[in-house]
Amino acid sequence: MIKEYLRINEKVITETLPNGLQVVIIPKPGYQKTFTILTAKYGALHNRFIPVGKTDFLDVPLGIAHFLEHKLFSMPGGADASDRFAVLGLESNAMTKYTTTSYLFEGTKNLEAGLKLLLDFVQKPSFTKSGVQKEQGIIEQELKMYLDSPSDVLQLGLMNRLFSRYPLISDIGGTVESIKLITPELLKTCHSTFYHPANMILTMVGDIQNWTGGKSQDPIALFNLVRENQSHKRFPKPEPIKIDLDFEDETVKENTGSAFMDLTIPKSAVGLKLPYEIFPKNESMIMELGLKILLEVSFGPSTDAYQEMLDQELIQGGFNYESYHDGFAGFIRVQANTRKPEEFNRFISEKLLALATLEIDEATFGRFKKAVFGNFIKSLNSFEFLALGYLEYGLRNSDIFETLEEFDKLTRFDLKKYQKYFVKSAIANFTVFPKNSQT
Repeated sequence: MIKEYLRINEKVITETLPNGLQVVIIPKPGYQKTFTILTAKYGALHNRFIPVGKTDFLDVPLGIAHFLEHKLFSMPGGADASDRFAVLGLESNAMTKYTTTSYLFEGTKNLEAGLKLLLDFVQKPSFTKSGVQKEQGIIEQELKMYLDSPSDVLQLGLMNRLFSRYPLISDIGGTVESIKLITPELLKTCHSTFYHPANMILTMVGDIQNWTGGKSQDPIALFNLVRENQSHKRFPKPEPIKIDLDFEDETVKENTGSAFMDLTIPKSAVGLKLPYEIFPKNESMIMELGLKILLEVSFGPSTDAYQEMLDQELIQGGFNYESYHDGFAGFIRVQANTRKPEEFNRFISEKLLALATLEIDEATFGRFKKAVFGNFIKSLNSFEFLALGYLEYGLRNSDIFETLEEFDKLTRFDLKKYQKYFVKSAIANFTVFPKNSQT
């Protein structure tokens, strides 16, 4: 299937193979660089599910999706997939998020060999007891590094004030205790359940002839490369995957919290909980862009509020804000380095609550909408952002290109439906103080 988006001059070609693997090509004629990413619809949220072939729910250790990502690079025979990519002159990487796990490579040569390697090492795992034990030690050190990071402690501290049970309260990597419970058998169960081709998406961004060695610009030639690779593998008939997620309303677990660490200036974050909600087609992404406008209007560097924070010395660098939504729930976060954390938290909370009744004039709305739209379009110049954005928004029932065309029609009155989120019961804060301020 071919979809063209004339407004932003993009094209997407998709095909679903007989085994269920969805293949997405975003052509970029004339570009030498390419970006290839294979994604499983499986992440740190999915800790309770019914394994393939079973009837009862299974609770798996926190961090197992991330652990599995690491272990898949260990190929049968002891080879490491990242070393194989390096020999081909390709840069490889992987990432686990709350809803997905992705494996990727980018480069300008040996793309057909890279594509085969990517599909093979992800789909043909090798789990041994000694390999799992070795990885447990590696990830334990990684987790301890996070525990020493004030930014990570700030994020997890805030999530544990906003949410009671939803998996955002846990680090994607799990805990030192949870990873010790991971076994080869559990890894096999997670892989067989979530890494079936029907639960995966292969996305390729670049000039099609780069993958075919200059032989063809026809997308069918690229689809055939994938089809050939998959034809030699046998997978069972796909089954619907049943996942149990503990959804919550907008009320936060606790209003405030703190920790003490080795740092000079306190770090503070104020969060607003976005409750469980199911959106119609494209509305999840439009909501996110709408929230970006509201945040820019409230806290952007050209606003009165930003100048007030500078004048009152509420921020000493590190100021940023974002909205996050995984298609089910999410949050807004505003944070900064501040010598006046109590005043900063109060100021930000008041500004967030004021958004519930904010009236934006047409000129202001138009200016900030144009800026949000322009920044998003600019981001599409990155092949990585383009591939991940198309994928992640797609999993949230949104078409990234289609939505941008719809966003162009957004009016200031449309923002009112997002003002319902800005209520006092949804706001919490967390501060990381210097150890020497502890009393």
